[in-house]
Amino acid sequence: MQYKNHLFGMRFGLVRPLIVYFLATLICISWAGYAQEVGNREAVPPKMVFAHYMVCCPVVGTRPTITDFKSEILEAQERGIDGFALNCGSWIKKYPYYKKWALMLYEAAHQLGTNFKLFLSADRLDDEEMKDMIVSVYDQPNQFRFGGIPVFSTYGNPGDGKFLNDLRKIHKPVVWISHCFPQRTHLQRVYTPENADEVFNRASFADGFFYFGAAGTGSELSRNIVLLSQKAKLENKIFVAGVSPFYRGFGRNYRVFETEGFRGMAQQWETAIQQSVNWIEIVSWNDWSEAHYVAPFGPPEKTNFFWTKRWGPMLSHVAYLDASRYYIDWFKTGNRPSITEEKIFYFYRLFPKNLESKPDPTKERLERPKGADKLKDKVFVTTFLSAPATLTIYSGNTHQDFSMDAGVAHAEMTFALGKQRFVLKRSGKILVDKTGEQEISADDTSTNFNYFAGGSRVPSQ
Repeated sequence: MQYKNHLFGMRFGLVRPLIVYFLATLICISWAGYAQEVGNREAVPPKMVFAHYMVCCPVVGTRPTITDFKSEILEAQERGIDGFALNCGSWIKKYPYYKKWALMLYEAAHQLGTNFKLFLSADRLDDEEMKDMIVSVYDQPNQFRFGGIPVFSTYGNPGDGKFLNDLRKIHKPVVWISHCFPQRTHLQRVYTPENADEVFNRASFADGFFYFGAAGTGSELSRNIVLLSQKAKLENKIFVAGVSPFYRGFGRNYRVFETEGFRGMAQQWETAIQQSVNWIEIVSWNDWSEAHYVAPFGPPEKTNFFWTKRWGPMLSHVAYLDASRYYIDWFKTGNRPSITEEKIFYFYRLFPKNLESKPDPTKERLERPKGADKLKDKVFVTTFLSAPATLTIYSGNTHQDFSMDAGVAHAEMTFALGKQRFVLKRSGKILVDKTGEQEISADDTSTNFNYFAGGSRVPSQ
């Protein structure tokens, strides 16, 4: 026994340095990996613009193909969008088509080979579904990464720190961008410093915060961007600002807000640029139910396509997207663009706000949305000009002249029933003479307080 103990002591004496060396090496490797991860997250993120994509609602309907998704990606990329944040209201449980279509989007982006980025945004999902989401796309070639680490986001549910630790244990660390509403009410539109503290404290373990700004006026949404982006800087967090064209909800959120044509969206863009936010998400690409979509689905006169059967006639919003290109370039380059191609964009509703409408139970809407009385019966115009020009708005049997400055300028006038026409002149020469593709009606309320958006380019000289 004494001999065995002595032999064991000799063996342990020889092995002990090896054990210490091994443990020290392991600690160094682990610390290096952790330090690299932290260092990557503390690096300055590149300025990128995404669009919030509702995976449930592809433009073509419920039988999309990879070719269909390629078309949507190319439409977005052509307008300067770097990627889609794929909103998933389910994954493998209630509606498994979410996973199927999301993976098809990843495959479409990969086949295109245009470096279009994608990341998943879990819409109030539990940990089980979020874990499957992350594992399913973790190594996809078009997965958006920051510092080499895949980025994932949430809507409504920030997740928790335990869940993120579980991912690290299986060697799947992520850059976690959380979103949650103030606890008092998810309908809170205007954030206070107390609201900002509460949502950031609830998601203190996250790498960043996503502000899904849509329901509100341009001024309200812009104030929220200022408050939340400044809070993110104090917390050394990534901040993703939502920029929205317009909002008109359905069901229990049946309400509408005036954003004055493109003026409200321009205000949000300018605020996000001034605050030097990290990333921007256009909210949204294709949320047909809440009317803050910007995806093209046909010529401006088209109102019927697949989703019309569920949510009623749709009006073109692609002019919001095309007008945003100026700000997309400004945000990503850090320099206000020079205007080399002059453009005009117009925005108006298709019936007066006091027009009585009948409830349509098949379209899940009430008779009149909250906030409708605050809407403005006006036509709005935004111009992008290299030199001053005169704009004449013809609305029904009325008209008004406006002096439009070089750069970005906005005009508005009370609308009249009938056709809407826009004439742009400089030094007596007509640059644009365009009649809006949709008329303002005295009795048709089927478009349900939505905005119509159109535009025109000044021909090259």
